[in-house]
Amino acid sequence: MNTPVNPLLDQGRTLAGQGKFAEAAATLRQLLESEPRNPQALSLLGLALAQMGRPQEAIEPLAAAARLQPNNPGLHVNLGNALSESGRPGEALAAYERALALAADLPAAHRGRGVALLRLGRAAEALEPLQRALRLMPQDAQSHNILGAAFERLGRHDEALEQFGHAVALNPYHLEALHNRAAIHLTRGNYPEALEHLERALALAPRHPALLANRGNALRALGRHAEALEAYDQALAQAPREPRLLLNRAVALIALRRPTEALAALDQALRSAPGDFDAHFHRGVALALLERPAEALASFERALAINPASAEAHNNRGAMLGRLNRDAEAVEAFAAAVAHMPEHLDAYVNAGHTLRGLGRFPAALAQFDAALARAPGHSGAEWGKSLLTLALGDFANGWPLYESRLRLERLREYQRELPMPRLAATDALAGRSILVHAEQGLGDTLQFCRYVPLLEARGARVSFEAQPELVPLLRSLPLRGTLLARGEPLPPADAHLPLLSLPLTLGGAPEALPAATAYLAPEEQAVQQWRARLAELPGLKVGLNWQGHVGAERQTWIRGRSYALAQAAALARVPGVTLISLQKGAAAAQRAAVDFGGALHELTDPADTGAAALMQTAALMRALDLVITSDTSVAHLAGALGVAVWVVLQKVPDWRWQLEREDSPWYPSMRLFRQQEANDWAELFARVARALQERVTGAKAPA
Repeated sequence: MNTPVNPLLDQGRTLAGQGKFAEAAATLRQLLESEPRNPQALSLLGLALAQMGRPQEAIEPLAAAARLQPNNPGLHVNLGNALSESGRPGEALAAYERALALAADLPAAHRGRGVALLRLGRAAEALEPLQRALRLMPQDAQSHNILGAAFERLGRHDEALEQFGHAVALNPYHLEALHNRAAIHLTRGNYPEALEHLERALALAPRHPALLANRGNALRALGRHAEALEAYDQALAQAPREPRLLLNRAVALIALRRPTEALAALDQALRSAPGDFDAHFHRGVALALLERPAEALASFERALAINPASAEAHNNRGAMLGRLNRDAEAVEAFAAAVAHMPEHLDAYVNAGHTLRGLGRFPAALAQFDAALARAPGHSGAEWGKSLLTLALGDFANGWPLYESRLRLERLREYQRELPMPRLAATDALAGRSILVHAEQGLGDTLQFCRYVPLLEARGARVSFEAQPELVPLLRSLPLRGTLLARGEPLPPADAHLPLLSLPLTLGGAPEALPAATAYLAPEEQAVQQWRARLAELPGLKVGLNWQGHVGAERQTWIRGRSYALAQAAALARVPGVTLISLQKGAAAAQRAAVDFGGALHELTDPADTGAAALMQTAALMRALDLVITSDTSVAHLAGALGVAVWVVLQKVPDWRWQLEREDSPWYPSMRLFRQQEANDWAELFARVARALQERVTGAKAPA
């Protein structure tokens, strides 16, 4: 006689079949109150709970059902699944093996065993049961996906991609396989492919935080930082306190040059993960961009306390030490970076620049050469070596190396994409039309524009494109060709040539240049007007300029070239001298902050930096008796005008001033004053004041 089936069991089974798992579970629990040892009810309850995402609660009824029907392999598989999903893979493995002892060809048991082994970190052992599951059930997309995961754990990425591909081919909506495939492409640097798979997965799950995060990672790797930021923000909407998401968002913000926002995101990430190396490291990067080097140094040092072997953190620590004028310590930090990563090329280059600044020229050259030995043609190393070689007066080797500037990322804004080819060193000049275009700063154009007439003298037909503010002054250059302002339509030409490549093209050291003192001139009427105005002031009229381009001076090789106006106080104490400010821009405000500000006459508007203002400054300088300036465009303007000019230089200055000499081969009217010790402007200006007193009195001043 058959045992009657409780109608609640049928009802529970029907509800579960309709996907109404909570109602099914309630019905089955009602049945189990009267029949607590009903294996079918226990099994169905466990499955319903598992489907509701409550695998831990499913374990007890499934285990009870398996005890009641120990020879039912399906019950052991279901129990194994619940144990595995509850983070108990060892017990799950035992359950699957009991199932396989009862039914050796049960695909779900082999697959489950593979999953358990994978979760136990035994990926190599997981391959056999997963492959066996696929032999028994070759159309099972999930088994292909899990086998792919095992191959990925073993570093067998090609085989993993193949299995994930099979899973997606069998089930185009297999979210996990699409994500896994994208993750491998991310790991291998195949970012377009990764992005394609992530987009397909996100079409299925548009708010999936891990998919959105990886989409951000792929976009960031492709340089699409604004889109990456949007993806991270979408992911953070689902997981607002996830430290890794906050970190990645900050990295995108840093790439977008939004360091203040990046810093806020990093601080939020560190509240959740105070020991995260990457967060401290990128916090240092953000602080460096915010010109807060002492705080950036502290962040890099905290990062190194977590991971002392990080070459990049040692390198960045060295950069911050350099900004804080702790150059000897910076060299040690760069050496530590190289010790941990002998192929860290930036560390060699940074060490080279820092050693050059310390006056240790052979050691600096060795660093640049070490980088070039590892990466011939490395633009940063060639650039650093060119600066040192030119400073030492070796122009024959220096000019070819100086071409590396055209490949430097930091000078990207000066690199042009033009429709005509670049003039090659071997190209004939006679009869060819050549577009020469200015690059870098105003001082560079003022220094090298003298070469343009020499190019014409070789038979070239020249169009010269320069910064708009310089064009009126450059009209005094003896040119036969066309002078145009940057931004105007370009004339047709056979070839183009960057301005600072002219010395290489034409050859020769600066001593070989024509000996004329002046090669530029302002309007004579303006000069006479300034002379008349200056005649009302007593004594020797001396123009003073102290600050160059602040942004440019963040670069290692010219850091420290300007001085604070307060350092020049000794000049105001020299009798018989009237000081006149030539300073433009924000630094002119220092005049109001020094004791001798009232003795420093401001005859032009410091906020006016246009073409007309520059012409006025040139006319004023021609009317002065002397100009004293730091290493800025004012020095080059004075030299190009043939004005008597004294340039005050840091101990190891920019290459164009070379080393030790007191004159300049570029400008016959120039005298150079050099620091005896690094950063010691006081001693330098004491010497300048004595020299100024001698100029006033004609007698040698006491030392």
